[in-house]
Amino acid sequence: MSWLKDPLLLILLYLSMVCLFAALNPQRRRQLWLGVLLLLLFAFPRAGGVMTALNLPLPVAGVLSAVLITEWLLFRRRHDRISTPIDYFFLAYALIAGLSLGIGLATGGDHKIALIELCFYLFAIGIYFYASETFRDPGSLRLIYRGLLVISVAVSVYGIAQKFLGGSILINHVTYNSAGALARSYVEMEAPYRRVLSSYGDPNVLASQLVVFVGLAGALLLGRGVSLFLRLGCIVAIVVNVLCVYYTGSRAGILCVILVGIGVLVWRTRWALLLLIAVPLTVWLFFPGLISDILPEKLTFLLKTGDTRYQFPSVAWRLLQAIPLGCGFGNSVTLQLNGISWSFDVMPGRVVWAGFNSFWLTLFSRVGVPGVIAFALLLLVLFINVIRHIRAMADPVMRAVLVGCVIGLMGQMTIWLVNNTYMLPGGGLNFWFLMGLIVAAGRTYAPWVDSTWVPKMFTWRTSPSLQAAASMGQAPMMSGSPGK
Repeated sequence: MSWLKDPLLLILLYLSMVCLFAALNPQRRRQLWLGVLLLLLFAFPRAGGVMTALNLPLPVAGVLSAVLITEWLLFRRRHDRISTPIDYFFLAYALIAGLSLGIGLATGGDHKIALIELCFYLFAIGIYFYASETFRDPGSLRLIYRGLLVISVAVSVYGIAQKFLGGSILINHVTYNSAGALARSYVEMEAPYRRVLSSYGDPNVLASQLVVFVGLAGALLLGRGVSLFLRLGCIVAIVVNVLCVYYTGSRAGILCVILVGIGVLVWRTRWALLLLIAVPLTVWLFFPGLISDILPEKLTFLLKTGDTRYQFPSVAWRLLQAIPLGCGFGNSVTLQLNGISWSFDVMPGRVVWAGFNSFWLTLFSRVGVPGVIAFALLLLVLFINVIRHIRAMADPVMRAVLVGCVIGLMGQMTIWLVNNTYMLPGGGLNFWFLMGLIVAAGRTYAPWVDSTWVPKMFTWRTSPSLQAAASMGQAPMMSGSPGK
């Protein structure tokens, strides 16, 4: 491999790749970028280097996403970007994030940490706009679910292998990349206590992403119009994904896999709601040991190890009383246990990871009540609009894909309650990229649906043409529709 050290050969190789990329037609170029992003974000989210001074991984996926977001903002953003009511929710959240940046800097927050947090909480959302406006052709959209299924199987098999082979199969800067040794210690424990990381570098991040994969595979398995070969692939994906979630040791992940499975079944038949009663009743009748032995043991473990997650409701109430507008970016809230009570202090952030083991609670501590409300409303409006597109779709396969992704992302957001996986590689960036893809699919396969819906209390005036499209209620006859 000595030829890789020759700068002339490296330059020629780079120019050859650039020429090959330029020779592709626009659709092929989009699909190539989509394939690269799927691989980096969902298969190798940790691949890259480490910024040792900031104790921060620097994955290639994050760098490439930053380049693409900047390129979209400068060259391909529509001049009428703020044109629908949904865009105002993004703008409102951005303004609140700017206010939090001002609060943090004005109260002595660390400037570097404040800039990094602004990128995590605001700038990363730009990948949603890039994805939703770039990958809108049927060829790219079909590549999404096929690519994600293949990646999910590969990621899960690699994680399952770590359960038996340990950290010996981790590849530094490719499948593992961390500034500390904590993550690696999970997979280097004795086999009975080992927690797998796969290529995600953290068992909880891996579990939250596998929950989305389970939702996608489950919806395709139960959907209509799906080929036998694809159904068999979905069965394989579900088996290895669920097994890998179990090996992560994430209790929230295991619970959300069950909830996502029930959610997919409810989509096919509402009788599946009975499972919410049948499953606990079956455990109580036939497996009483799970309740009498394991549950008290888990609660005792939480108390003895200082796990404060059972106190999150009271922590949120105390934060609401003390800093309703948040501590701002660049600061951190330090929790201190004093016997059965606790207290907290606001101080300049030393590392970007300083926060609570809950995304929602950490977001609350940074941007306060206005930021949490704006973020929650933004997600609510996005999900409702996607669901409206799903109901109008004629293509049964893409309808199943979107249903599975939506249910899986809801399960992922549930995990955010007790794990702060949003800021880690494979967390928030993956969430917004996938959200952009499903929004693009909805607009492509049901373009006649009004995409400007918002709750009535937040309604802005829309153009007469949009109001007419919203009142039609049925798909117009269009030649070459992707759903045909």
